[in-house]
Amino acid sequence: MLRTFLRRGWATLLGALLLLVSVHTRADQGDPPEVEAQRLGHLMNYVAADYGGAVKDGAVTSQAEYDEQKSLLKEAVSIAERLDNAPKPATGNANAKVADLVRAVAAAVDNKASDTDVAANAMKARSVALAAFGIIEAPKEMPNPLRGKNLFHELCVDCHGPAGQGDGPKAKGLDPKPANYTADDMADRLSPTRVAATIRFGVTGTAMVPFNQLSDEDRYSLAFYVLSLRHQNTEPAPNGPAYGLSYLATHTDADIARDLAGAGVPKERVAAVLSDLRRRAPYEDRGAGSSLAIARGKIERARSAIAIGDRASARALLIDAYLEGIEPAEPGIRAADSALAANIEERYGALRSGLEASKSDAELSADLDGFVRELARAEAIVADRSKGRSFSATAISSAGIVLREGVEAALLIAALLGLAKQAGVEEKRRFIHAGWIAAVLLGLLTWLLSAKLVAISGARREMIEGVTALAATAVLFYVSYSLLAKREVARWMKFLKEQVTPTRAALSLFGVSFLAAYREAFETVLFYQALLASNAPAGAALVGAAAGALVLLVLVFAYSRAGRFAPPQVFFRVSSYLLYALAVVFAGQGVAALQTVGVVPMHPLGAFRVASLGIHPTVETWIIQLALIGAAVAAYVIGKKQAAADIPKAPKAAETAG
Repeated sequence: MLRTFLRRGWATLLGALLLLVSVHTRADQGDPPEVEAQRLGHLMNYVAADYGGAVKDGAVTSQAEYDEQKSLLKEAVSIAERLDNAPKPATGNANAKVADLVRAVAAAVDNKASDTDVAANAMKARSVALAAFGIIEAPKEMPNPLRGKNLFHELCVDCHGPAGQGDGPKAKGLDPKPANYTADDMADRLSPTRVAATIRFGVTGTAMVPFNQLSDEDRYSLAFYVLSLRHQNTEPAPNGPAYGLSYLATHTDADIARDLAGAGVPKERVAAVLSDLRRRAPYEDRGAGSSLAIARGKIERARSAIAIGDRASARALLIDAYLEGIEPAEPGIRAADSALAANIEERYGALRSGLEASKSDAELSADLDGFVRELARAEAIVADRSKGRSFSATAISSAGIVLREGVEAALLIAALLGLAKQAGVEEKRRFIHAGWIAAVLLGLLTWLLSAKLVAISGARREMIEGVTALAATAVLFYVSYSLLAKREVARWMKFLKEQVTPTRAALSLFGVSFLAAYREAFETVLFYQALLASNAPAGAALVGAAAGALVLLVLVFAYSRAGRFAPPQVFFRVSSYLLYALAVVFAGQGVAALQTVGVVPMHPLGAFRVASLGIHPTVETWIIQLALIGAAVAAYVIGKKQAAADIPKAPKAAETAG
């Protein structure tokens, strides 16, 4: 009994000494600015999360909580003033000013503003403070679950209890009481980053002292363990989403639950998925192999850049998120749910245009939330598909890839071959065949080098697609515009026989055949990579590819044969219109690809999207496509006038009589 008394006495004395040390530590103003910025971020996070418990509808509901908020903000203003005068590192934002933002939060609290307004202003001040010193709050290494558990039992159990319910042996004598980490109202407000900051800086006016002796790795190991306590009695769901460590560290349970609901996870399954994300995922770092996790991380950094007014950086981060995170996953997403892939692309465009059109921070934040939810849906769908495919499903998907990606090139080649046949210049058809054969061979080479495709993904891939499509548009415009301008078959035959030299034929017929076919071959390789990466049977993929290729060959053969039976005038017009229509399609696709990498600006329109036809609802794609359509109309009118001018006029009556 005496031993127990002495042990508890020493523990009490040690607690008192630590409390004195914490007061001294908080009063110490000799910390580096980076540490001060993190402390300020911690205070702002605390205010944002807890102010709602002190004020409701403009009235104070807890005087003690309200007084604590005001005390914390007084300390925060002092820190912010010091930070504004401190030199900023090269990795930070030299122009960032924090003190005025913190004063605005303090004024909102004085005026008993809504918790939504206070939280928004506090988080903006937090983001600016961290950005000013280039601080990214996320663990540098995976947390250690055993280390986290041991630290909790060594340092936290006396106050918080063995299960984190705030019922430790010292809890009865403490005011305020230790936090109950299993209570919904508390746990929903916590993220590992906030817990780690609390471990580092403590909480003024409470028994929660700072544990400066712990390393960052130890603090995060302890923080992740604390967040897992709430879920100890819930069986983790298998095959959980591959959220990255940075995302798990900076988001609360409430944040993640909203994302899961938006991703279509059934309500009754959310608790099990959360248990998996808190008890297993942080120690596996599933996001390391997920490009969508990379996208999510960059989107969150873009959100921080928007909060500090750095929209140029936010735009660059969004482009990187799309190119490095979403583009590599797009073939798998499109194969699983083409509508979802189109929706993600549309949301990306809306975010890009919102940044350039000076949307408000709140509107952009809402758009970002929607974007992240769509990514969560995509991740869930891709994860389900990765469990394996049946033979028939794989064969159908494989055939669909070949047909979807190859039909434009097949129609173009068929039209060119038919026109050359009609014109009686079959010797020039070899240039058309040489073009698509070269494209197929290059596509096979691309497949053989597919292990290197990571190096040409993202921006390079979009640049290849965009430049190739626009080059095909230019060559196809040259060929098909000539057809439209020379409306009669005889004129086209004369033009092709007499004016198109072998060299010019090689540049036009070979060029357009090659460019159109290789663009589709390049896309096909990427889609097949995604298909085979989803545990699809290779034999089924081969059967589907062969079936799709056979259908394309039949299409080319049928179109070519049609030229033998259709009236030359009709076949000529249909083929010329088809070629020109494909030029319009390629133009839209090329501009859209260059918009994705940020080379061409993006101004969305409230219109429909048919990506396979090159129809994208942006001002820039519509301008080039409408210009081509306008040129076609002009060619038609000019050709008609020329034809009318060539008709011999009837002799006058007097001349006839004479």
